[in-house]
Amino acid sequence: MKKSKKIGISVVVIAAVLSVAYKLNDVKQQKKADIDLVNKAKSEITVTTTTVKYEVIKSDISYHGTFEPSLEVTVVSESQGKVNKYTINEGDFISEGETMVWLDSDLTGYQLETAEAAWLKAQNDLKRFENLTPGESVSTQQLEEIKLACQNARSTYLAIKKQYENTFIKAPVSGTVSKRYFEKGSFVAPGSPVADLINIQKMKFNAWFTAIDRIQVKTGQKVTLTSDLYPGVSYEGTIKVIGVKPDNSRRYLVQAEVVNSSEKPLVSGIDGTIYIQNTNDEKKLVIPRNCIVSSVIQPMVYVVSDGTAKLREIVISQITNGQAIIESGLTEGDIVVLSGQINLENNTTVTVLNNYPL
Repeated sequence: MKKSKKIGISVVVIAAVLSVAYKLNDVKQQKKADIDLVNKAKSEITVTTTTVKYEVIKSDISYHGTFEPSLEVTVVSESQGKVNKYTINEGDFISEGETMVWLDSDLTGYQLETAEAAWLKAQNDLKRFENLTPGESVSTQQLEEIKLACQNARSTYLAIKKQYENTFIKAPVSGTVSKRYFEKGSFVAPGSPVADLINIQKMKFNAWFTAIDRIQVKTGQKVTLTSDLYPGVSYEGTIKVIGVKPDNSRRYLVQAEVVNSSEKPLVSGIDGTIYIQNTNDEKKLVIPRNCIVSSVIQPMVYVVSDGTAKLREIVISQITNGQAIIESGLTEGDIVVLSGQINLENNTTVTVLNNYPL
């Protein structure tokens, strides 16, 4: 009886031990599974992707800028004297070659008369000596001295004549007087400004383009311009200048010229907008701008292959409407990461949540 009781107790103990061992093993397996899950979560990052493909690109470029006169000239005096007369006021239009200021020219006029008379006398003397008969002829040295005197008289006359002409200040170009620097009776010195002339029959529009947009425009290309002065009114312009040196913000000057309107005239200093329509029927390889993880100057993307995200350098030619046009580095059908890049490093294992079409 006692023996049977001992056997029963042993069986119970063994069963209990086996049960505990089974539970411990189950806990161990569960813990291992949890650790594997955590490690997998650490090694695999969830991302969304998109597929690289060809698309027909149609893009419009627009930039704000400022209108300026097509020509600005400061007229300076080449002579000195008191202003006796003038015919210009601010806002007046003056034609090229038209006299606008008369300086006191009495003294220079007298000097010019004397110099002209001396030159005429020197010419007559030279002719007389050249026409002498052999018996009346002078030596070669004397004749050369007479020729030199005639040349000096001519030079003196021309120099004084130029000084006299400079007392009549003429417009070097056609334009509108934007500023006058003198009054009647004031003294004008050589090199001092007389007036500012601007040409507003044609205006130029200056805007600063990014490097990517700069390469999309060409000299002679037609563009549309609007101004803040006349909302809803557009003007047709032509690209005249494309800058080659960037400013401090790495932007390039693009300048358009527009014929001013008599009904809605543009004025200097007014802000406006330039619109350039670019329609490219050729298919281009594109990806969303958000795929790029670095700057557009040195762009890079993550390409997913066999569950691994690999960092790859690419070259882009343009960014338009949120899309980057690929020049090299990607091929059609490549899978690139669209979102989730913030947690990625090169050769990171990823789980693709969704692959969005472009």
